[in-house]
Amino acid sequence: HATDKKLVGPAYKEVAAKYAGQKDAVAKLAEKIQKGGVGAWGQVPMPANPGVSAAEAKQLANWILSLK
Repeated sequence: HATDKKLVGPAYKEVAAKYAGQKDAVAKLAEKIQKGGVGAWGQVPMPANPGVSAAEAKQLANWILSLK
């Protein structure tokens, strides 16, 4: 990921725009950061990050969402 341009995955600003206004956006993003996923942005999977704690994932999600 990059802040403002697509690399392998979407730009963080695109992610922030997609989740803007959703009440559970922080929780959803934090879960994706930890568990990974596929299909939300195409077929390239986002790997899991099991070494990231729940608190760290929440902090990262909040930062991403601040990039509107």
